[in-house]
Amino acid sequence: MTIVDKNVEYRSLLMIIGRKVCTHEVPLDPAYQYVVYQPTFENAWAQLQLDLGVFDTFEKAKQTFHEMASHPHFKDNFLFVCDKEGQLVGSAGLWPGHHFGMDRLRIHYVAVSQVHQHHKIGSSMVSKLIMKYDATPGKYPLYLATQTNSYGAIAMYSHLGFTAYLGAYEGCTQKQSEANWTLATKILREKSASSF
Repeated sequence: MTIVDKNVEYRSLLMIIGRKVCTHEVPLDPAYQYVVYQPTFENAWAQLQLDLGVFDTFEKAKQTFHEMASHPHFKDNFLFVCDKEGQLVGSAGLWPGHHFGMDRLRIHYVAVSQVHQHHKIGSSMVSKLIMKYDATPGKYPLYLATQTNSYGAIAMYSHLGFTAYLGAYEGCTQKQSEANWTLATKILREKSASSF
């Protein structure tokens, strides 16, 4: 995930991907490696999320990590990527979401350190989680929640096969969902044009 652009209007968005749409895992750059969960990641994870603008305070990020890590679902469903020096540079997970009135797994807390972005670490983690989700029985598509000011992440998710969810969900009408995506599309076009 790229840094949240606080200069862009925030509006919530959902994206979905059908089963078996993503057919292969994006290989992780050889300069990095997946590592098993370690309790010592708490501070590094909190700092990573704070640096990307996901949380307003280090304490909130740390508390969130602590709460998630105490859940039995956490260790098997969160990925951690370290560099050659063993420093945490990325993380993402499958985590229950409640946007549709029931617990459904979603892609959650995708984060890659700014210094280590543009090495496809985010794409690798998300594709790995998609493949994991597709290997479990179920009738619902995988989804994720994002926002208009995370346009870099939206572009990455789209590249992997996620599409805009335009329907209603908890706290958002279909009309509002469509309006949010109209704004997101405008932002993506503007940011894409200005990057050339």
